[in-house]
Amino acid sequence: MASSEQIAKEYYDKGINLIHINSIELGIDNLNMAKSIYEELNDTTNYVMTLRGLAIAYGIMGYDSKMLYKCLNAFDYLDKNKIQGAKHLFYTIICNRYMTLGDYDSAVNYGRMALQDLEDYGTCFNNEPVHYLVACLNLAYSYLHTHRFSEAETFLKRAKEITTKNDMHFHDLSLAILTASLHHQSGDDKYVYDHLDEFAGFMKSPEVTIQDYLEDLYLLVETFCDMGEYNRAEAVAQNLDSIATISSNQHLKLETAKLYMFVFKNSDNKEKYHSACVRYAEEALAYENAIATEHLVEMDTSIALSIADTPNELI
Repeated sequence: MASSEQIAKEYYDKGINLIHINSIELGIDNLNMAKSIYEELNDTTNYVMTLRGLAIAYGIMGYDSKMLYKCLNAFDYLDKNKIQGAKHLFYTIICNRYMTLGDYDSAVNYGRMALQDLEDYGTCFNNEPVHYLVACLNLAYSYLHTHRFSEAETFLKRAKEITTKNDMHFHDLSLAILTASLHHQSGDDKYVYDHLDEFAGFMKSPEVTIQDYLEDLYLLVETFCDMGEYNRAEAVAQNLDSIATISSNQHLKLETAKLYMFVFKNSDNKEKYHSACVRYAEEALAYENAIATEHLVEMDTSIALSIADTPNELI
């Protein structure tokens, strides 16, 4: 018979895996089960990591209030239990959300708080090199978007050093695109043309959430559009389009439509832009319907389980 620790780990691992394949709501259900067990076991480390998973999930879904609630819940839990070196996990989530919303100054603030927490208390918690890598990548990305190129280059260099030292490659796409964008914005388009083959060779890693992957593709599309390379930008959107079609992933189809809209608006192709807008509207409706279907299944399942547990005399 499996122990409570094993059951909790199974729920946690399944929840995280579901989030990585963008089955967010099922992932949340599994993480909540894991959280309850870890709370009963008083397993503080895994409880914190489960709160992190939930906050990430709500952030991907755009549920900012729920995401912030989980982060604040985590800060309170960490303070009450006098746990140091874990606040960066939640500063990073808030930083990522600000990046997604386009508020890069706020993203820099939380990115710096995350890195400072790691530098001050990183050895006090079960941290890994990837946490330092992500903190540096976020700062490089945010500084790049505020045109503070010296700072962006500094943190990009630190990120590359961490990757090399620890032989980690699941954020190579981020590193390559950030480097290319930095060179382009510094006036060196030759570097981008010399490294075009690299962008086509990356596969999405299971270690990277869908939101991270989309941020990379958006930055690549922005860079190509800024260079006037609209055909290359469209090719990036087409690549995502193929993945979305093969996987039948409605969320990716919606994001693909947004990419097409961005490309055709920047290229001033009014006919294709209009078609992309229509497609976006259609994909948005399909996405809403898919979510509604999931909700109905969950409600029916919950009601069925509730009835099964109800004594016959009360039915």
